[in-house]
Amino acid sequence: MDFFTRMEEATGVRLNEVQQQAVLHTDGPLLLLASPGSGKTTTLNMKIGYLLLEKKVRPDRIMAITFSKQSAQDMSERFDEFFSDLTSDKVHFSTIHSFAFKVVREALRKEGQDFQLIEGQINEDEWKKGFQGEHVPLHKKFILKKLFEDENGTQISDDEMDELMTYISYVKNRMLSGKELYKVKANVKNAASIYESYERFKKEYTSSLLLDFDDMLTYCHQSLLDDPQILSRYQQQFEYILTDESQDNSVVQHEIVELLAKPQNNLCVVADDDQSIFMWRGSDVTKLLQFEKTYPYATVLTMSQNYRSSVEIVEVSNQFIKRNQNRFHKEMFTENPSANPIAIKAMRSYEDQLKYVTEQVKQSGPEEEVAVLYRNNASAVPLADKLSKAGIDFYMKDIDAKFFKHWIVEDILNFMRLTYNDRRVDILERIHTKFNAYITKRQIAFLRSRSGQESVFDLLLETELPSYQKKNVTQAKKLFAEMNKMEPARAIRAIRDRLGYDKAIQKMVEKFGFNGEHLFTILNTLEEIAEGLGSLKGFADRLKELEQLVQTSKYNKHSCSLTLTTFHSAKGLEYDKVYMIDLINGVVPSKDDMDSYRKKEYGPMEEAVRLFYVGMTRARTHLELLTYGYKGDERVSESQFVTNVRRIAKFPDEKRAVTRRKRPAPDLSDESLLGWDEIEVGREVEHQKFGVGVIKEYGGDAITIQFKEVGYKEFNAEICIDNGILRKKE
Repeated sequence: MDFFTRMEEATGVRLNEVQQQAVLHTDGPLLLLASPGSGKTTTLNMKIGYLLLEKKVRPDRIMAITFSKQSAQDMSERFDEFFSDLTSDKVHFSTIHSFAFKVVREALRKEGQDFQLIEGQINEDEWKKGFQGEHVPLHKKFILKKLFEDENGTQISDDEMDELMTYISYVKNRMLSGKELYKVKANVKNAASIYESYERFKKEYTSSLLLDFDDMLTYCHQSLLDDPQILSRYQQQFEYILTDESQDNSVVQHEIVELLAKPQNNLCVVADDDQSIFMWRGSDVTKLLQFEKTYPYATVLTMSQNYRSSVEIVEVSNQFIKRNQNRFHKEMFTENPSANPIAIKAMRSYEDQLKYVTEQVKQSGPEEEVAVLYRNNASAVPLADKLSKAGIDFYMKDIDAKFFKHWIVEDILNFMRLTYNDRRVDILERIHTKFNAYITKRQIAFLRSRSGQESVFDLLLETELPSYQKKNVTQAKKLFAEMNKMEPARAIRAIRDRLGYDKAIQKMVEKFGFNGEHLFTILNTLEEIAEGLGSLKGFADRLKELEQLVQTSKYNKHSCSLTLTTFHSAKGLEYDKVYMIDLINGVVPSKDDMDSYRKKEYGPMEEAVRLFYVGMTRARTHLELLTYGYKGDERVSESQFVTNVRRIAKFPDEKRAVTRRKRPAPDLSDESLLGWDEIEVGREVEHQKFGVGVIKEYGGDAITIQFKEVGYKEFNAEICIDNGILRKKE
């Protein structure tokens, strides 16, 4: 009885032809391209079982590397499920970080070098307390806080800390140095210079070498290069190396695996270049695409059969991902039965979208696994608010309660606190630069010197003020009194417009390089939460309730069928029903993605396409794409990806009947003509009649262009493309 027959009888698993080829290929390099839902975890475990049971390889000679601790645990549990009755051998599933740490410990011990880890969880109270003087607590965040302040002369915000940590992780994982550091975009002033100071600090501050998590990888790589003895020992120990989710590996991770696999190169790399979505933290799909160049005698197998999704979802997803040029050619297919067509719901407003999702979730069956997917965690808070008001429990996979601690949220609450008691100098001091009363530090010092029994505005008005400031302080006093009686949503709008908070934020964005899109999204979210609440106190209480709700939702993992998660965190998971929300240009794809594309930097847009593809392929039988035309008072446009899906799926009910004028058929092979996949907001084009213009909106079947001579014109996109009416203006 052959191995596969035995496995089918023992485990109930029947492998298809490609999966069997992958299992049997043990000698030499193998790239196994695994489409979504193609059974890669099962295949990888069967391959390990084959090495143990048929080739009699000792378990300690097999190195199985996964991307995360959770993946390692899942792989281990699946292995036990298949083979616990067949063998007592246990293969250790490891993350690359844990292996790298082992190498680093050995190398530094050999050199007699003490080291200290400076990364990990930090107590919130300890972080708030901070530190005084030159003695910096030896934790990555405290060190970066000091170096940022030394470099820029201002305190670092939570957003800037997150950006700086991401930047450092990126450059380390990409193995960048020197001038390359300064070419990497970062929304943190002097990020490259701070990074160089950080690296010096870790080596010079104490006699012990200070290491963060990313140093595990860079020091491991360097140790393997510098110490032939260590490298040779690990190369001899691991006869077979298998890596899962390799599309998520960074440059340094790929380099480590390449070193370990030599000279036999009995390497099995399981990956899907179409699901590489972590470029922002250093992953590099180029290494996969160059696999056959790195290993000229490599075998490449493609597992294209999808066992997860309905034929409608598979066919449209397969066609959608072909937008990308920089990929392996694959044709995903399924033998699963037909189910529901992919649904596109174009609603009038963001609020309509929230109502719709809430109603649909409420109508789902108790046994159905449902997920709502979004690009950014900012989408989760108003959704959680709406679901909770409807009495719907949910599990939030990637909890991010930082929203409630953000300085924007604190600012808005401080404005509201001052409406209740305008004698509070301490509150005014926190916000005086963020509204249009032009209050100076000297004036704040004067107010602190007074008893605090009078209104801060009255005290200021008793002093000599410039006429413009006197007028503004008088207006501010009146507005603060009025806001106390306003409904919260109206009060927030007054803070933003009448007190000038939005303008103050925009100035900070321009001065400090903050991510303006993110900051204004937080403000919009606060307005949405405030809608329908009766008092400012009710708004503050609701924020506390929501924070508690978000933090405790992690305990609902096994008790409720609804999951809220980002596209990134949904990878590897599957659900009966999937709702992808906030599908508008500027979110999916992001404004940065579109800006990069216009500069002919195609990598970010291709990753955005892959992210959308990951979202679509999480669904088993029911997939809905949700978009809308208005976010508050702002006009927004349908995501170009939704428009692309609309075209692929040929939604007959959404096509407008158009009477076409007879004209000679254009030569659509002309490369100067604008193609479907080249329609981008901000792109300059040339119209046959109206001349040169810029695409301002694109969504559904409409494309809006602003021309230099005739202003705004709206066209049917299909007619423009099919008739060669628009040319690319290079």
